[in-house]
This record gives sequence, structure tokens and C-alpha cells, in this order.
Amino acid sequence: MPPEAAKTMLIADQGVTQAAKQAEAAKLDIQTLKSGDVIEGRYKYIDRIGRGAFGTVLLMEDTVVDERLILKFLNPNVSQDEEVMKRFVHELRYSRKITHKNVIRIYDFLYIQGSYAISMEYFPSHTLGSEVVNEKPVELKRAMGFAMDICTGMTVAHQLGIVHRDLKPANVLINQDGLLKIVDFGVAAAQREGDTQLTKTGYVIGSPKYMAPEQILGKKVDERADIYALGVMLYEMVTGVPPYTRGDHMSVMYQHVQGKARPPQEVNPSLPPGLAELVMRAMAVDKTKRFQSMEELRAALERFRN
Repeated sequence: MPPEAAKTMLIADQGVTQAAKQAEAAKLDIQTLKSGDVIEGRYKYIDRIGRGAFGTVLLMEDTVVDERLILKFLNPNVSQDEEVMKRFVHELRYSRKITHKNVIRIYDFLYIQGSYAISMEYFPSHTLGSEVVNEKPVELKRAMGFAMDICTGMTVAHQLGIVHRDLKPANVLINQDGLLKIVDFGVAAAQREGDTQLTKTGYVIGSPKYMAPEQILGKKVDERADIYALGVMLYEMVTGVPPYTRGDHMSVMYQHVQGKARPPQEVNPSLPPGLAELVMRAMAVDKTKRFQSMEELRAALERFRN
């Protein structure tokens, strides 16, 4: 029996349920793909770019439109959970509406030979994490530019009602021209409601180094959690080190909840007046004391750019 053709999964919930229960005659094993292999008579395998808690990232060539793209195949622990899949599809329906130069474009969510994959824009780049070298601060004008671009891209998402929930340097990509794009929207939304990051196993997505206290505690999360994450990234860019790193993941999470970061000006005494206070405000444990929107934070950053 020939394998079923790739099909979109941005469909009704009952379609997700049905697809999740389907047994496939021909399972795709992405681990055995070799350069030049073609999936579905369309997607030619070029390279494996990475693998994380959520999925495996492959660089492909779409031979129909003669263009490179990314296929991110979901790991079985994610794709076999029907409730997680429903939430994930719901989130992707919204996040694929974001069309902005500072956000990686999501094309579709596909079901390919028994596996699920997100197709998205290919953007040759490095991560924001690789900008911080040997615990040295990023040059101030460059750091402010990156932070403001993140604010711009996130403003568009927040206006559509989309919270990233996993904003961190690994999810911020920068090309050789300095163009910045945010990736992996909505991935963390696939987690079970009410799960706290302190007790959960199996669905801990990403690093707790950038996670807002309310998210760690399993409380309701809104756009101010993204503002907190950007505050932590700002702290790291202007000092060279993240605010909380001592001990294991659990220990780092507790440090976020306690909120006793060393003041940035102690770590880097050359910071201009007012910048340390801005960073600490973005990182306030109480979300009502943070900047209340990415636009507000961007406006505050403006004066430190020059």
C-alpha cells in the first residue's frame, strides 16, 4: 500500500484526533535519511540542523518551488499526546498569521508518513547566544539594536494575541547582515495546562534560565512573561552573564521566583546611567511592576541606542 500523501494538519480538532489514531503502513524514519533522499516526491533532504526536546530540525529543498525550507519533525513523546497536539495545532493556526521581517515565517503543519512536521522559512544565521562570547558584554549599540528588534517582532505577535512563552537566545536568529528573526512561537503552549515547570517531567521545553516566575509556578502567562524573558536576555547581553545560573535547573527556577539578581551595574560598572534600572524593571518578579508592553520597553531602550 503506498504511503499517504503529505497533508496539512491545520484542520479541525476532530481531524487531529483522527490523524493521531491512524496507523501508518509506511513509517518515515528521519534518522536514516541520506543527502539527496526525496520525501513525498517533493522534499529533498539536505542536512540535519539540530535536535531538541520538541523535535528534529531538517534542512530540505522543496523541489516544487525550488526553494530551501525547514521541516521540524515532532518527537513521538509530543506527537502521541492527543491533547498536546490539539493545543499545538490551535497555537500554530495563530502563529502562522505572523508575517514580519523579525519573525520566522511558519508555512504549514504537515502529516508525512506517520510523522508530524512544521514547515517554515529557512534563514541562514547564528543564534543570539553566540553573540555573548567568553562572558563579555555585547557592544552596547549592537545589544540595544537586537533588543529593540525583538520588541518589534514580539509587538506584532502580542497584537495577534500570541505569547511566545519560550523566548531565549537560542530562539533568536541573526544573519550576517544583522537581520534578526524570532523562531519557535507557541511551542511551549503545547504543555499541559496547570503543569508547573517545578514538578513536570517529559514536557520541560527549553532552558529555565529565561523563564518568568509565574510560568515556573504554573500560573497564567501573558505577554509580560515574554517581557521578563527579554529582560533576562538584556541582562546577559549587557553584563556577559545570565542573572541566575547557580546549581541545577530546579535551583535556577527558584532563583527566578526569589528575584535576587546581582544588580547589572555591579557586574558591568561601565553601563550608562539608567540602563541597569531598565533591565531590572523588565525582570521584576511581580509582573505588574514590569514594562506592560513590548512597545513601552522598546521606547525605553531607544535612548540607550546612540
